[in-house]
Amino acid sequence: MNARQKRSKKAELAKEQGSCCWWCRCHLPLHKLTIDHLKPKSKGGSNSSENLRLACFECNNSRGNSLYPPERIYKIRS
Repeated sequence: MNARQKRSKKAELAKEQGSCCWWCRCHLPLHKLTIDHLKPKSKGGSNSSENLRLACFECNNSRGNSLYPPERIYKIRS
């Protein structure tokens, strides 16, 4: 995705899912959220809306290319 497509996709996801991190549920402005692939592209995931979620940088970065939720959410919720 190019920069224009990413901005458009983020706006679309925010409209559908709200402007908060899918994993830790923190509310952030759209420019602070990143696009996270539920099934990572490196594991065959696509850029379809069904596979994309908005996530804060910390959750997205700590998750890497894992199929599982980021470890940091277990620390937040405990």
